[in-house]
Amino acid sequence: MTSTVVHQADLARDRAVRRLRRAKRRTHRSLLRVSRRVQCPVCGWHGLTLMASQNPRRPNRICPSCGSSERYRALDLWMRRKGAPARGARLLEIAPIETVRHTAEDLGYRYTSLDLHSPRALVRGDLCRLPFADASFDLVICFHVLEHVPDDATAAAELARAVGSDGTAMVVVPWDVERTTTFEDPDADPADYERLYGQSDHVRIYGADAPERWRRTGTSVREERWEDDFSPDARAHHALEGDDDRFWFLSAPA
Repeated sequence: MTSTVVHQADLARDRAVRRLRRAKRRTHRSLLRVSRRVQCPVCGWHGLTLMASQNPRRPNRICPSCGSSERYRALDLWMRRKGAPARGARLLEIAPIETVRHTAEDLGYRYTSLDLHSPRALVRGDLCRLPFADASFDLVICFHVLEHVPDDATAAAELARAVGSDGTAMVVVPWDVERTTTFEDPDADPADYERLYGQSDHVRIYGADAPERWRRTGTSVREERWEDDFSPDARAHHALEGDDDRFWFLSAPA
């Protein structure tokens, strides 16, 4: 009788263990199917969702570990897919954040950065008068900067000069997909910038004509959309669906 009870108890325990294992497998498969299960390629953090951005308020945008937004995750993926640069290749970041330096140095670039005011920058300087010789850099990263610059045409030409015809300057700007032309008012009172442009330190809202503005300076401009660069699964896994959706590549004409 005792042996029978023990045997039944063992069977019940085995069944419970098998049920628990099946439940764990089902849970794991379900989690893998969750479209917003994400991994940050910059720092490796992963979870069900990223943090929401604050301005504008959007879900699943900011890595809670390294603070990267979608443009910096896309940059990391793009740079790593391109692979290690030639020995001695130089990278300049405009308005630096730590994630770009981490990726650049991990791949072997000689890194430097520039900003007019930021204490993070290794070089203090004006984007419209870069303190570098022609073709000094193989790659320049300029993300969400030109919308702050009154003379963005000169800034674009300077970016192209700094990389020459053999390098490239990667640019991302916030833009309104509904606008065919860029909106700006050079005579606007800075007190009205937030009302006009959505942010107190922006001086325009870019429209679909953004690359044409820069081409007028003689700068070569090429566009790459992330939907062409990254698969739907990759965009979901790395949370690339946000306000930014493409790179513009600037260089001096050949």
